[in-house]
Amino acid sequence: MTHDYYEIELSLPKPPTLNTFYAGKHWAIRKKRKADYNGYIEKALADYDKWTMESFSLDIRYNCNYDVDNAIIAAKFVSDYLTANGYIPKDTPNYFTSQRTSFDKNLQKGEFLVTIKCRMLTFQ
Repeated sequence: MTHDYYEIELSLPKPPTLNTFYAGKHWAIRKKRKADYNGYIEKALADYDKWTMESFSLDIRYNCNYDVDNAIIAAKFVSDYLTANGYIPKDTPNYFTSQRTSFDKNLQKGEFLVTIKCRMLTFQ
């Protein structure tokens, strides 16, 4: 079944900040932190049938004490996960068209609400 446009919403926990993720950390530590967070993404996607899409954008709302520019690591983790797991061929601008990150005090403390806005989504 194919949809021209579809939104998938994931509630994820707080990732590390962009600053702490890259600040002098050994690549092996970064790899483990990212793998741990991928587990949360995988669990959040478990409620959906496997799907692919032609392109996507991300809208991320969060509630924690991060600066907006430090919260964008969630976009990096989600787009990398989608690429690595076959939802999209690459996360280049031809496929990953935009992202928006904003603070939302109405969410639960520590929550990151990620909306994947898919174009030409096909459930398998």
